[in-house]
Amino acid sequence: MEKNAINSNEVAVLDSLPNLHKAKVSQRELSSIYWTPEAEGEYKVGVVMEIQNSTYTDEKSGEDIILPCIIMLSQEEDGAFSTIHNGSKRLVATIEAAIESGEVVLKNTPVRIAYIGKQKNKTNAFSSDRWSIKPIIL
Repeated sequence: MEKNAINSNEVAVLDSLPNLHKAKVSQRELSSIYWTPEAEGEYKVGVVMEIQNSTYTDEKSGEDIILPCIIMLSQEEDGAFSTIHNGSKRLVATIEAAIESGEVVLKNTPVRIAYIGKQKNKTNAFSSDRWSIKPIIL
């Protein structure tokens, strides 16, 4: 079979599709962006879909690092949705604890995640991001 040939299952799917140019497009953007807040008070509202390991390359060492990240379906003020992820250790740990305690149910609990700022660590010379995570009451 040719590399670009369409098989019979694909033909059946294509034959059953309506004209996609006239169909309504979802408000959800499927591509994901890494959310790095720039200012204290910046926030996102939406639903945490999952915690997923992502692989990143350390810029200094060139080594691949596996980083647990929250994956969140974030709603913009105009109603549009985007998928964001963030691997802040404090954020991920707080969401994990909220899931374990039942305060947050993945895919069902709307939340507001706000960036509070950086805080110096007591154990080393670095600083960590601080977060406020609050369920939204509908």
